[in-house]
Amino acid sequence: MDHQQGTLDGRAPVPAQPGSRLRFGLLGPLMIQDAAGSALPLSSPKARALLAMLLLEPNQAVSRDRLTAALWGEHPPATAPTSLNNHVVQLRRLLGTGGQGRLRTVAPGYLLQVDCEELDSELFTAHLEAARAAHQGGDWQSVSYRAGAALALWRGAPLTDLPNLAEEVLPYTQRLQELRLQGLEWFMDAELELGHPHGLIPELNRLTAGHPLRESFHRQLMLALHRTDQRAEALAVYRRLRRTLIEELGIEPGPSVRAAHQEVLRAETGAQHRVHRPPAPGGTAPGGEAAAADTPDAPPTVAAGAGLPRDVAGFTGRAEELERLLDACRAGNADGQVVGIHAVDGMPGVGKSALAIHAAHRLAADFPDGQIFLPLHAHTPGTPAVEPADALAALLLTIGVSPQQIPPALDARANLWRSRLAGRRMLLLLDDARSSEQIRPLMPGTPGSLVLVTSRRRLPALGDAVPVTLNVLSPREAAALFTATAGRADLAPDQPAVIELVRLCGYLPLAIHLTAARLRHRPAWSVDDLVPDLAAAAGRLGALSAEDVSVAAAFDLSYRDLTHRQRRLFRRLGLYPGDDFDARAAAALDDSDPPTTRRLLEELEDHHLVDEPVRGRYRMHDLIREHARALSAEDDAAVRHAAVARLLDSYLAIATAAARHPAVRHLAGPGGVEPATEEEARAWLRNERGNLGAAVEYAAAHGHPQHAVQLPAALHDFLRSQGQWSQARVLHRIALEAARRTGDRLGEAAALTHLGTFQRLTGEHEAGAEHLRQALELYRALGAPSGQAAALIQLGAMERTFGDNLRAREYFAQALALAQGVGDRPGEAEALSQLGILGRITGGYAEATEQASRALALFRELGNRTGQTAALSELSLIQQLTGDLAAAEDSLREALELCRARDDRPGEAYALASLGSLQQLTGRYQEAERTHRQALTLYQGLGNRIGHANALMALGAVRLVTGQYQAAEQDLQRASLMYHELDEARGRMNTIAYLGVLQQATGRHEAAAVNLRRALGLYQDQGDLLGESRVLAYLGDALLSTGDPVAAAQHLRRALALCQERGDQAGQAEVHNLLGRLLTWTGEDDQAQGEFATALPLARSAGSPLEETRALTGLGSGDLRAGRTTEGLARLCQALTLARRLGVPEAAGIEAALADSRPASAAAS
Repeated sequence: MDHQQGTLDGRAPVPAQPGSRLRFGLLGPLMIQDAAGSALPLSSPKARALLAMLLLEPNQAVSRDRLTAALWGEHPPATAPTSLNNHVVQLRRLLGTGGQGRLRTVAPGYLLQVDCEELDSELFTAHLEAARAAHQGGDWQSVSYRAGAALALWRGAPLTDLPNLAEEVLPYTQRLQELRLQGLEWFMDAELELGHPHGLIPELNRLTAGHPLRESFHRQLMLALHRTDQRAEALAVYRRLRRTLIEELGIEPGPSVRAAHQEVLRAETGAQHRVHRPPAPGGTAPGGEAAAADTPDAPPTVAAGAGLPRDVAGFTGRAEELERLLDACRAGNADGQVVGIHAVDGMPGVGKSALAIHAAHRLAADFPDGQIFLPLHAHTPGTPAVEPADALAALLLTIGVSPQQIPPALDARANLWRSRLAGRRMLLLLDDARSSEQIRPLMPGTPGSLVLVTSRRRLPALGDAVPVTLNVLSPREAAALFTATAGRADLAPDQPAVIELVRLCGYLPLAIHLTAARLRHRPAWSVDDLVPDLAAAAGRLGALSAEDVSVAAAFDLSYRDLTHRQRRLFRRLGLYPGDDFDARAAAALDDSDPPTTRRLLEELEDHHLVDEPVRGRYRMHDLIREHARALSAEDDAAVRHAAVARLLDSYLAIATAAARHPAVRHLAGPGGVEPATEEEARAWLRNERGNLGAAVEYAAAHGHPQHAVQLPAALHDFLRSQGQWSQARVLHRIALEAARRTGDRLGEAAALTHLGTFQRLTGEHEAGAEHLRQALELYRALGAPSGQAAALIQLGAMERTFGDNLRAREYFAQALALAQGVGDRPGEAEALSQLGILGRITGGYAEATEQASRALALFRELGNRTGQTAALSELSLIQQLTGDLAAAEDSLREALELCRARDDRPGEAYALASLGSLQQLTGRYQEAERTHRQALTLYQGLGNRIGHANALMALGAVRLVTGQYQAAEQDLQRASLMYHELDEARGRMNTIAYLGVLQQATGRHEAAAVNLRRALGLYQDQGDLLGESRVLAYLGDALLSTGDPVAAAQHLRRALALCQERGDQAGQAEVHNLLGRLLTWTGEDDQAQGEFATALPLARSAGSPLEETRALTGLGSGDLRAGRTTEGLARLCQALTLARRLGVPEAAGIEAALADSRPASAAAS
């Protein structure tokens, strides 16, 4: 069977260990000690800060930009890069001879390699995870030991000696402080359960005083007092807690506190009480996740804090609307029966967000579990509105759910979101909503939380929402807002000029702010000067008007105040198709250089015409952008066209620098800027992906068809490596339409190839195959051998999916010949890589090794790291099958490093699947199960359904070996269903075989034989020798169980011949063991012993501890039957040790055999 799709074998790389053991400390002042425990000198504050930043994310690359910002703040000196390098060198010297290996330069910054045992915070977390698990299972001795060990590492508040890093490390230190409190809770629970209440009371008194709302400490103090015969004091603790909760939060104590109270009242000092057990990481509490969340003293699962944008300074106006909104929110909050939902709607620029943010800050104290602000981009030009599933993913990440825990389906995400918020008091601000349908899945499910929504549209379908509609400001409020914003002592709200000015601004807050800001910074101007100018500018953006005056009047007046260069840039920014932008994009539009453009952008920011929400990233308010777009019409159409063309050229140049797909080479157009390195280009592409998509759509709709064709081609490799397959399909369809519209036949062929590729990956096989065939015909008509090779490679991969290996081989061989004929080395490498995969599947290991090795060498020569990771992962699978386990591990280690260094998630998923196979082969079944879960999570996030199915099958295979039969069957059935939906022949074939093995293992021998016969026929039709040999062996075993030893022997001998022909040592060991079982069954013990004896060295040579276990079991049992008791017992003990280490069900049988042998051995002695 295909090892990439799940096998009964596998192994894994072991990370390299540092040369010397050091100790690092974050749980208190920063600490670094040598192996002898002596402190290492590190006095430089900057070097200490650098070390702390690297230790916050051990074994992960921390970017230079982040390190620079942490060490020098927002405005680092020009010497910062050099100084940072010097500090790195200093740290490496301090770390000793292994410093260079420990502190490595890894794009985009530096990585500090640290073992878990070397870093106190990692040890702290590991001890607490063990304590949590023990707490869940009621193992109180282990809880006490593990939690106590964790608490003993605490030297004080983390990193208090680095005040300059306080803001940077705040989330980290808060998390550690919370973990410490959880550890204290678990330790106290354990000591109470172990009967040691006396020593807890002083510490619990301190904890309840310091945490007056934390119910668990109060519960524990009550029980400790009660169990030391201090019943009155225990009841006083309850009364004090209840009074505090009612006064502060308006709630009663939770169930576990009330249960403790009842125990005290009943004076049942010997009674056992239920200790609340928190959910295991990523799991649920015994009563289910929602039940755990409803328990008031459960450890908090919500990690969100104060996530609101900065409040508006000197908020002015909206007094009536604000009080109405606050009153409605507080009334609903006090009622506590439903989730409070309040929707603020109104026209653009009317101040919806400002009001909602200000109200949220006023209400924040009522929601101590956190506040979250989420922009939904309903009206962000060039950026699609956030889909509910993506919004839920962002919310779950914000409250501390790891990416691996977020399910793919919308309903599952909504359920997880609601369960995590159950019992919590959160404030959620959803800004710029598109519709009720967009936000309904985001609503909490239980009372206690509050939702504020802003939208340009009323949301009547959100039936239980309280609407707050904003109109323009009243004349009095508008005048007060103007004078407050202008900040001029000579202004008063009742001045006639002020009253007229705000009328001309349409009483719209945005227009008023812009106009007042101009006056604020020009002391020589007067309000009387502004009125006639603003009156003369009226008339623009008539669609966005208030009464007879347009808001564009304010924009136009600000525009007229700009210099010629500033005006030109402002107009060009109106042409920008995306959301936010950097100075490079603006420079391309303005035909300038980035430094000059950056200065102009800062000047426009001073005029409040652009905003810089993140350093180096700029954006325009949507109304201002529309005004800029309207003004751009003043320029000649050819000028506008050329400006956008420069932007698209710039995007194309950088995207091409990261492209590694064959079709890109003959499509890439001229570049307007010098491309960066591949690493920098890919980092830039990750930031600009949404804007690039908007640029392609704009290019297709506004007369730039060449870019609409070329940009998707250049982005193909990047989008594939990032798993953005849905976006890629959309862009390649746009490219296809643009190419056909303009008669660009080469572009059409490339778009067809790319579209077909992504359709293959996402399971649209019929449409994908048709597009690939069309591409091939076009390339042939155009005489483009490289394009033909690219299409043939994808068609071959499609046929392999359909199970037609012969046709797949024909396509790959044709592609290889075409690529070699024209010196197309990337195409040659890809064709060789695919031939290697096919050779592995069909059992031609020598040829497959040679092809995969040649592909790897070519990819390395070309600098194509995506190709390298795929070739390394494939080579590892072949090396596993041929018994070269050390080389397989080396290949995988290199592949994973390459993937993670460049955030190649599809490559990482594939490498993890290979790693799981390697771990399974070498008997590391728990590691294999964990690794396959990681691959499964990645494939789910990528939307790769074939990878998803493969990972499910691999997971089922591991569980099958370890005796988790019910879980294994569920995994295999789910995989089988997915393969059927995808029409994936190879996957269906493999799941049939695995289900047959599972049925055999669970005693359903007749059903097993039926499935295995089906699988055998399919493998033989495919010419898959590996699958055929394994299924022949499994079928032989099933036939023996049904009482047909003759047929069983025939199948096993055929399986052995195939394994020997391919040099498959692990397979040979397995068949010899099965033959030994058969001969034992037929009473031919001597021959059986010979088979087991042959299997043993083969298993050891192949690195297969499972087959080694089976061989030792067979030999030991045979020895006992022959009266060789000492030898038999020794071998069975060896087998039992191996079986227990592996965690396989064979251990029970060996134990039984040993138990049966003891009376006989005792009698013999």
